[in-house]
Amino acid sequence: MYVGPIYCVDDVSEVCPWCLADGSAAAKWSAIFNDLYDIPEGVPQHVVQTIDSRTPGYSTWQGNRWLFSEDDALVFVGEVIGSTIVRKNETEKISACRKALGDWNFPNDFDLSDVVIGGQPAIYLFQNKKTAEYKAYADMT
Repeated sequence: MYVGPIYCVDDVSEVCPWCLADGSAAAKWSAIFNDLYDIPEGVPQHVVQTIDSRTPGYSTWQGNRWLFSEDDALVFVGEVIGSTIVRKNETEKISACRKALGDWNFPNDFDLSDVVIGGQPAIYLFQNKKTAEYKAYADMT
């Protein structure tokens, strides 16, 4: 069962993953599963609806913000374990994480190795399907 974020009036604690994927859960409860804002004008409405009502969300401190390119939804890669991307020297992921932390005014020398799942800050990584570029979103209480 899906037990991630569910935004609706009813108190729904879990959803059948097949009902989430086919949109019937969203229709039944007028539910959405992701926070969508700052959507570029070039993203087709059917893509927005798919992320909104047929894509599992992810748990965060403030709200599971979905990221977009200029014309499509990005692919959610997962929550970042900083020590892993630093150890593997994954420079593109590191750069995306640093940019996301910069949005929160973290200093450039912040040790990314301190970033853990569910930590503060937490960083969520996305990837562009067409360009393979990474974007990230940082969150904390």
